[in-house]
Amino acid sequence: MSARRWIIAVWAGLCLAGIATSSALNAGTHTDKPESPTEKPLPTGAYSVDCQALADDIEQARAEAERARQEEPLKGRATAKTVWVPEECADELEDRGLKTR
Repeated sequence: MSARRWIIAVWAGLCLAGIATSSALNAGTHTDKPESPTEKPLPTGAYSVDCQALADDIEQARAEAERARQEEPLKGRATAKTVWVPEECADELEDRGLKTR
């Protein structure tokens, strides 16, 4: 057998091995096993939000930014951060003097 035929035979064997491996991997994702991600129940209903912890985090971030501004006032840094919070937390944030829209 010539060198060219050996190269073609090895190449064809590698191609078949790759096709078989790909097929085996793809077959594993389409099974109806209970541990399959498609079989997991999706969450429904309302999520509970800890508005006090959220307000605490915002106040802590503001305090750290203010501390950094006071330590290095001549750096000329400006920081801004927008935080999206659930509507049910608006009262908690307004009670603490944090702006809401």
